Amino acid sequence: MRGAIFYIRVSTTEQASSNYSLPTQEAKERNFCRQQGLPVLKIFADKESARSADDRPEFKKMLAYCRQHRKEISHVVVSDLSRLARNVLDQGQTIVELTELGIQLVSVDEPNLDDSAAGRLLKNVLGSMNQFFSDSLSEKTKFRMQAGVKQGRWLWVAPIGYLNDKNSKSVVIDSERAPLISKAFDLLADGQSIEDVIREITALGLVTRKGRAIPKQTFSRLVRNSFYTGWIESKGARIKGNHEPLVSESIFEAVQQRLTGHAPHEIERDNFPMRGFVRCAKCGKNLTAGRVTGRSKKYARYWCWTKGCNAVGVRSESLEGQFASLLGLIQPEAHLLALLPTIAARN
Repeated sequence: MRGAIFYIRVSTTEQASSNYSLPTQEAKERNFCRQQGLPVLKIFADKESARSADDRPEFKKMLAYCRQHRKEISHVVVSDLSRLARNVLDQGQTIVELTELGIQLVSVDEPNLDDSAAGRLLKNVLGSMNQFFSDSLSEKTKFRMQAGVKQGRWLWVAPIGYLNDKNSKSVVIDSERAPLISKAFDLLADGQSIEDVIREITALGLVTRKGRAIPKQTFSRLVRNSFYTGWIESKGARIKGNHEPLVSESIFEAVQQRLTGHAPHEIERDNFPMRGFVRCAKCGKNLTAGRVTGRSKKYARYWCWTKGCNAVGVRSESLEGQFASLLGLIQPEAHLLALLPTIAARN
């Protein structure tokens, strides 16, 4: 006799303790199989948030199991369609694949999802509603996170040296690792190499929360993270965080200068402001720039880098001077000038 397999899923902490909890879903599906006289072959349960099928390992295992044991399976049972998928594409592809395998999809809370025209319409309507709910929830979550960052709150896993405080929903200093992070910055600012610093702080006991040594690549990212100076950088914005800094900005800048050979403000300065902005008149590619060695000194020049073109080669002072002259011919109108204070305040 062919039997049924279950797929159950929760995506939030709230769902785990509500009507969507895994035991609740499993109880509904077992009751359905009991009524239908179907043996239960296997249960697949995803316990993490995911909006697509590719991010649900148990869901993918369930489909693979269906392909391998198609002759043994008559039904895939879910408590409702929102547990199966949160977008119309995933839902449609899954239903088509199960149908081709000769397996019937059953939703306990939505019993009218047969293969009739009305049943197919209802599946599409429910799939669209589930996707709308998921998309709407995602938009609200992004908005709340953006608002939280603007308030100076760190909303992700705390970097090494800090801990997430669930009560205050903020980050607090990790008394065990924070002194070692500060020492690492001090050692780098004093001129020690990354390799030597990693060896020393590892010997002093700095490890990840899982008790592992910090890899060099992870450590390199760590010492470039301005979060340790009290700032939060997200999507191009730089906001003063509510957390307590572990490193002074002077020490941090000294470390960046040691790592790159330039201070942060020097890295941002571009000696060729027109590079990538002005295009070649012949091939249309953006010009590149650099310093070309002459007989007695180096000259700053712009040129076309396209192979075989070589249509443009001009000194920087000439090109930039022409552009400055062009800007001088452009005069803003009165209504734009009146808006400038408002635009400046907004940005």
